[in-house]
Amino acid sequence: MHSEAQPAARTPLWRNAQYRRWFAADTAAAMGMAMKSFAISLVAFSLTQSLALSGWLGTATMIASQGAGIFGGTVVDRHDRRTLIIINALCGMALWGLAFALLALNLLNFAAFAVITVVASTINGLLQGATNAMLRSIIPTEQYPKAQSLNQGRDSVISLAGSPLGGVLYTFAPWLPFAVSSLMYALSGASATRLADTGNGDHGDNGEPPAAHGSFLADFAAGWRWTLRRRTLLTLTAIASLVNLGINGIFATVNLHLVGTHVDAVRIGLVEMAMGAGTLLGALIAAKVADRMPLGTGMVVVSTVALATLAPMLFSDGYAVVLVCALLVSVPIPVVNSLIMGFVFAKVPSDMQGRAGSALGLLCMLPALFCSAIAGSLLPLVGFGATIGLFLAVLAVNVAIVLAKPTVRSLPAADRWDEVTL
Repeated sequence: MHSEAQPAARTPLWRNAQYRRWFAADTAAAMGMAMKSFAISLVAFSLTQSLALSGWLGTATMIASQGAGIFGGTVVDRHDRRTLIIINALCGMALWGLAFALLALNLLNFAAFAVITVVASTINGLLQGATNAMLRSIIPTEQYPKAQSLNQGRDSVISLAGSPLGGVLYTFAPWLPFAVSSLMYALSGASATRLADTGNGDHGDNGEPPAAHGSFLADFAAGWRWTLRRRTLLTLTAIASLVNLGINGIFATVNLHLVGTHVDAVRIGLVEMAMGAGTLLGALIAAKVADRMPLGTGMVVVSTVALATLAPMLFSDGYAVVLVCALLVSVPIPVVNSLIMGFVFAKVPSDMQGRAGSALGLLCMLPALFCSAIAGSLLPLVGFGATIGLFLAVLAVNVAIVLAKPTVRSLPAADRWDEVTL
């Protein structure tokens, strides 16, 4: 079993049976999430006829997921990761199956729907890190950038197709997206049961028994302590958080501006589709270059491209300009995501994968959580151009940081990551 969990570097990904099972489980879960996500706001509004309540439900689910994710990494590192993947899938199947059944029987009210949604988001936030953490025991380090690029390409396809398919299902019956979501989670759990039991990853590299854990709080604190002492990781995290803040802030501004100027929903949706198309193109590129491109080069590219491709919106809010910018800015993101996540995968010890991943994920995304609030507050006061200018300034500061940091620019490609000190 050990030889299957740690295939030789020369073994192609798709010839690794463990990876194929892992990919099937992860893909089914991603499809399940896409199906139910589209329908949540529509069902919430149909139950309440209140945009405010529908919006607050979306906010509550994000808070629940992010809040649970803070502790999720510690849970992932303390328990068998295959078991956690299966539990997450079973909970998704049960909760969204319950939503489907209550809705189909006309027994669903907003309070029950809110409880189902928030509980499902909390469980998913707590356990979802087990999937990526388990990869450490399935594929060798040098294959991770390619695996991540494949994941991002798949996610782009699901993102492009998810909303239209969810809309078609919802048109037939409001409960149908939840029924399909429940089925997808069931398939995810069934695929995960065929994964080899690799424990919490502590013995994935050397076959030794896992180290004894302390208390939950001690492990939680140890994860943050370990992460906050790694200067290279923190520098990469700071750069990623600025890129996330700048890009997400600009497109939150674009979305609110289009809504405020009464652009129809189809054209607003095309902006997200343009970003999905750019991400898919980037994922195809990442599959070819991610295992050879130096990480430092990728950081310079994504930082400068983000600033350059979004700068035209400082001068024009034309719809065609917005679409082109959305397409172009998304292309390098999968390449850099593959490099950063591969670097973390390679450099973080197996028994710290979950905790480091949740800590770094929170630090990367925390500023971006406030993008909509910032954009919504500034747009009525200073207008579109000035609000865009603020977020472009964030991206400009990021470019200056990247160019001023030789330790970032010199980060090598995957075959030399063992030479880098965190």
